[in-house]
Formats: sequence, structure tokens, C-alpha cells
Amino acid sequence: MDNKYIRISVKHGPKVSHSIDKNPSADDFKLHVHDCYEILCVVSGNVGYLVEGREYDLYSGCIILTRPAETHKLTVRGKGVYERYVLSFHAEDIRSMGLSENMLMAFNSRELGEKNQYFSAEFNDIEPESFFKRMCEQSKEMDSRTVILSNLAALLCSVNSVFIKKKTSEEVSAQNDVGRKMLDYVNKHLTEEISLESVSEYVHMSPSQVNRIFRKMTGTSVYNYILSKRLVMVQELISSGVGAVAASQRCGFGDYSSFYRFYKKRTGKAPGNLKKK
Repeated sequence: MDNKYIRISVKHGPKVSHSIDKNPSADDFKLHVHDCYEILCVVSGNVGYLVEGREYDLYSGCIILTRPAETHKLTVRGKGVYERYVLSFHAEDIRSMGLSENMLMAFNSRELGEKNQYFSAEFNDIEPESFFKRMCEQSKEMDSRTVILSNLAALLCSVNSVFIKKKTSEEVSAQNDVGRKMLDYVNKHLTEEISLESVSEYVHMSPSQVNRIFRKMTGTSVYNYILSKRLVMVQELISSGVGAVAASQRCGFGDYSSFYRFYKKRTGKAPGNLKKK
């Protein structure tokens, strides 16, 4: 197999290429940067991809996104045929279709070198390699500009869907991590002087943010969670023979009269009526 390079382009418009390197050499792939958006679809190759200092392992069917001014470089790791498709375009191409630049969120709404890679299995509606192959074939038979732009719009919709799922999943995971951190802190200091404000200060978030995440994790507010946990502790102590006043103080209730009213409201009886087990 000889090296092969086919490029289909439109003057002042998007370009798609299909390239095959039988024996890729590291010297042929230098660190570079473009003034355009680029989508690389890998067919085969023992290669990696370095984007802004982060190296991605490339697998068959995966795609790599790079935006203008985002440095990138192919890293050759060993022998093997390197085959790929590359689609490059500018923001003007998106606007020419009457589409919003929000279509570029997967490129622009992330940090440099982050979330550049997408795997074939993450897409529900397309298979990247087949998608690019069909686009190249159609471009030979029909108007190249129409084919490339229409396929670009469809591809961006699919990529953005995956990007949103990734982002949402990461946000939920981050919130769960913070929520777990809150719960651990509250339970560790349950019998001490603790409040919504002290929890907020601990996780460096506003009280409203803390309560929102906490409510999502537990179904209740920080305040009610603390009181409910303390109530269970008091009941256990009273059941074991500890006096109601001493039990309330040991569980973080400072004022007995307030505790008494709270206990009776929650249980319907006075704390002294709880019999020893």
C-alpha cells in the first residue's frame, strides 16, 4: 500500500480529507496550530495525539476536536498503517448555513486540551468512520460544498449531544463529591456547634448552593438533617439510661427548653417518657 492523500475542498469553505500513511514517521508530524476548527477521525494506527500538553490514546473510530489556536501534534508510537479523515472549517461556514455559533459548544465551551476526544460507542446516531467515508463518497458525486456543510451540521449536532452528556455527568459527579464531603463533615461534628454557615464555609460555597446540593443528596435541608440525626442519638442515650437533660446536651442541643419542645413536636411525647430498653 502506498501513501494516499485525497482532499475534497471548497474555495473559501470547509475541507475534508482522507489520508493513509503506510509507514508514518514522527518527523512528518510536527506540533502545529490552525486558524480553523478541525475534526480528526481515526481509522487505524499505532499513534497518539498531543493537544495542549495532554496526550490522548487514539483508537479506531474515535474523533479528536481541536479549535483555532489549540496546539496539537500526532505522536507515532510504532509501526502500523495510520489512516484518518480530517474535516476542517471556520465559524463563517456555520454562519453561512444560518446556524448559531452555539453549534460550536463542544469546541469552545471547554478548557484548552480538555474533552478533545470522543469514542465511537458514545454516539447513538452515527458511527464516525462510516460517516466520514460516506461524506467523502458523496462529495465526489454531488456538489462538494452542499455535501460537506450538510454533513458538518449533522456531525456537530451529534458531537454536541455527547458533549452535553459528558458535561452533565461530570457536574453531577462533582456535586455528589461535594455532597459527600458535606455529609462527612456534618456527621463528624454532629454533637458540636454546627450550622448551615459553618458547612458553607467548609466547602467554600454559598449557603443557598449548599442547601440545594444537600437537599438533592438527602431530601432535606442541612438544618433538618442535623436535628433529625441528633434526635436519634438522644433517643438512643435516653433508652440506655442517660437522663434527658444530659442526653440533649451531649447530642448538641444547648437549650433544654428548646430541645424539649422540638422533641415533643417530633415524637408526640416528652423525652422523659422514653423507657429504658
